[in-house]
Amino acid sequence: MEDQKLLAAIQSENADVRFAAWRQAGESTAAVVPELGRLMGASTAPVSKAAREALTTMAHAVGKDADAPGRAALVTALLGLTTKSNSLPVRVHAFRLLSGIAGADKAAQVAAALRLPEVQEEAIYCLERIPGTDADRELLASYKDVKDDFKPRVLYALGHRRVQEAAAVCAEAMRSANKQIAMAAVRAYGRIGKPAAAAAVYPDSGALSEWQRVEEMDSQLRFADHQARDGNHTEAMRIYAVALGRAEEHWQCAGIIGLAKIGTPEAAVAIHPKLKSQNRVVRITAEKAWISMAPPERV
Repeated sequence: MEDQKLLAAIQSENADVRFAAWRQAGESTAAVVPELGRLMGASTAPVSKAAREALTTMAHAVGKDADAPGRAALVTALLGLTTKSNSLPVRVHAFRLLSGIAGADKAAQVAAALRLPEVQEEAIYCLERIPGTDADRELLASYKDVKDDFKPRVLYALGHRRVQEAAAVCAEAMRSANKQIAMAAVRAYGRIGKPAAAAAVYPDSGALSEWQRVEEMDSQLRFADHQARDGNHTEAMRIYAVALGRAEEHWQCAGIIGLAKIGTPEAAVAIHPKLKSQNRVVRITAEKAWISMAPPERV
């Protein structure tokens, strides 16, 4: 549909005409985006909805192919809708659409909005989905600039993307007196799985809630799993030993399973006492692990 015909149809009083228009919006050019943004933010509800759906259709039309004609122009136009001159619903919707089509070359522009509280959540969601190291660097750089209440969200994103360069930032943040920041850092550090140059110090479990203690142990085990896969058996076994010493059967079982995957004689020695555990679940888990570690000719 030609651009001007699309805009006219979007503003039609006839619902069927508006519906047909937004379904065909993928055939239009990025030149209509500013006007669609205006219609979405300032018109009556039916027209606003039609303009919103038209923008969505346009983004979906180029979403499958990074080299689709008009994709780059559409990304640029949608970035224009994220500025303060547009209404908040328009800015939010633009970021959500960009999360599916923005490329690495736009990471810096998206990241600039991380310092704007009204859209920072939408911006970081978008940035999380942009591939490549440019987005990683922007996320890492933003951590020192954003306010404390948003730092946990940045740490979550760094952990979600497993940005190894963020290990040092996480290790430092784990020492924060702000428990939300410290626990977000614990989770991110576990997901990243790379040791920081300075030893990580986990928050005092006595100062944590019951759920936070669960998250802390779970994150330590995630980190141990990464260390085991990377061949750092000493560090992995140290954490698995902590799990073995916990009273809860699920942590003991997690430690046993982790040690069994390492499969060294030292790991077997650590598992051996659990073969006589008074807890049936722990004992059975240890027995299965023991069998799995035995040489084939002895099974």
